[in-house]
Amino acid sequence: MSHLSVRQSVLFRLGPLTLSRISVSFAAIAAVWLTVASPHAEVIALIAVTAMAVVGHAGRAAAGQRPATSIEWDLVVCGIIGEFLVYHAIAAAVGFHPGAQLGLAGGSLNGTFVAGFGGAGTAGVWRLAIIAAILAVLTAMVDVCVHGPALSGTRLWRFGPPGDVRLPVACAAVLVFGARAAFLVVLVLGVAALCAVLVDGVRLAPDRGELRGYRGDGRIAVWIGKWVEGKVPPFPPLAVGLLVTGVLAALGLHNLSGILLLTPVEAMLLAAFASWHPHNGRSDWLVPPLLQAAEYLFLAEIGYAGHAWPPLTFALVAAVGLRHLDLAYRVRGNLADGIDRRAFGWEGRMIIAGVAAAVGIVPLAYTALALYLWWRVARDWMIGWSSRHPAINR
Repeated sequence: MSHLSVRQSVLFRLGPLTLSRISVSFAAIAAVWLTVASPHAEVIALIAVTAMAVVGHAGRAAAGQRPATSIEWDLVVCGIIGEFLVYHAIAAAVGFHPGAQLGLAGGSLNGTFVAGFGGAGTAGVWRLAIIAAILAVLTAMVDVCVHGPALSGTRLWRFGPPGDVRLPVACAAVLVFGARAAFLVVLVLGVAALCAVLVDGVRLAPDRGELRGYRGDGRIAVWIGKWVEGKVPPFPPLAVGLLVTGVLAALGLHNLSGILLLTPVEAMLLAAFASWHPHNGRSDWLVPPLLQAAEYLFLAEIGYAGHAWPPLTFALVAAVGLRHLDLAYRVRGNLADGIDRRAFGWEGRMIIAGVAAAVGIVPLAYTALALYLWWRVARDWMIGWSSRHPAINR
């Protein structure tokens, strides 16, 4: 037996859940070294994220072609958490060491659009990190929606999460060209992965089953939708909300004040009228990710307008993304009905953020909400999911 085969057999004996946690450990190691912001440390980080990709692949191989939903969730979320750690570390390194955004050959980018990509200063780099995190969770959510309850498998399971490619390339780009170039590469690869999943959605059979549980509605949205009992199709009201939210975000929510900051929330609440619709139409698989994309955009813009600490906004958006994926996988495994009762739902979180911006307490509200959501995700993961696969969790 070759040395490679021996190593593979040793990895497989560890089990998929153990391997998923080891992969996150490698991501954490890479994150620590990235914050040091030296060429030597960045080389170590590159080795660590490469090891993360190898271990993650071994975990998926050990889980087999048709793993239990709980196993699939564990491996997917560990890959995304690894991305969060690395993106956070790249942005944090620029704050700790302003020269970190240059890299070994970063001077060659002076005068190009890359030098100012994302905006001026540390805040611009954090903005790129937040966008990268949003792309990571949106791609996973679109993938779950494309392969609804009536279809088996996912693209990310067959070909591996995009982070397996993005993270090593990002760390190499940090070493050579700096943080902004790294995020440029990450965003290009992220958009390419998202487009590939969207193409799958167009090609696959239209009958995916009911997808309304993937929306992440809270109690308020469910109550609003009850009045029309699912008779409103999901796309028209969502389109209005997306238009209003997108236009106001493009103009800048920081230019609004007081009650006007709730305008996007009021527009997005129109989408709640479709909360009882089964979402089983040909293109209804797009509704949950579009709805959640509007939430991410609103939270990010409110964080900017309300002068929240950028790492805090990153932490909140990351927690919300994991919450949406957690709920979707629970629905996929017939473990939940899709109503986000304990984390307020997309509409509840948008209302909290809008009210906080109107009264000027965004940093306080974001701190409390981020802490609560991360606690909620960790608790549900450890108590809810882990208890459902004791025979494999070794």
